[in-house]
Amino acid sequence: MIKYLFYFFVFLLVASGVKAQVSPTPRQDVRKEVRDIRQDTRKEAQDLRQNTRQEVKDVRQNMRQETGQMKREAVEAVRVKRQETQQLIQVKREEFRKKVDEKKVELRQKVEVKRQELKDRLVKIKDEKKKQAVLRIDQGLDALNEKQLNHFSQVLEKLETVLTNISSRADKAEANGINVAPVRLALEQARNQISLSRSAIEAQSGKTYAMAVTTEENLKTDVKRARQALHDDLNKVKVAVKTAHEAVRKAAVTLAQIPRVDTLEVEESSPNQ
Repeated sequence: MIKYLFYFFVFLLVASGVKAQVSPTPRQDVRKEVRDIRQDTRKEAQDLRQNTRQEVKDVRQNMRQETGQMKREAVEAVRVKRQETQQLIQVKREEFRKKVDEKKVELRQKVEVKRQELKDRLVKIKDEKKKQAVLRIDQGLDALNEKQLNHFSQVLEKLETVLTNISSRADKAEANGINVAPVRLALEQARNQISLSRSAIEAQSGKTYAMAVTTEENLKTDVKRARQALHDDLNKVKVAVKTAHEAVRKAAVTLAQIPRVDTLEVEESSPNQ
């Protein structure tokens, strides 16, 4: 009996030891849970980083595509605007030349009538040299008027070319996101002044200056009066052209106030792109 009891106790001790080795303690359970949580957290963080990187990559790619499209649209807008401006300038020049040519045709008829009337008035002048001198001066006044008006017209065309360059640079600045409203205003004012100057030239191109020829004693005064009338009229045209020149200069100064305006560029693209 004692023998059996001894084996029974031995069995209980062995069973308790096996159970102690097999069953985990509460602390081991906590550590395992912590390890599992850490692994899950690392995996989630890794997945999140990968997803974030992909999202950032996609956003950057989309931004590059949108930026590229915006630049292409800006370049195309600059190119189209430049062409439209050049075409408009050419149309205005042709219209101006046509009007001036029409005035010249009318003027030639006036000059012929005026010159014949001058010859008739010079009949009262006995000195033949004075007669010829007056006729030469009369022709010289008409020639001077035409020469000066041609010069003023060429000046306006050069100013217009400067305006085109200013406008082109303003377009590039605007395509780079810069506010060019003050430049646009200055350009518009300069164009208006050029238009006013052309109107003055057009009006002056139809004028001729007749000499009164009262008496032989007053002949010098009569000639001087005609010269002064031409001088005064040409001076008015000159003032208009100088005003246009100042307006163009103001537009250039306004453009120059834009930071780094001389370094701003837009990539040219072909019309088919």
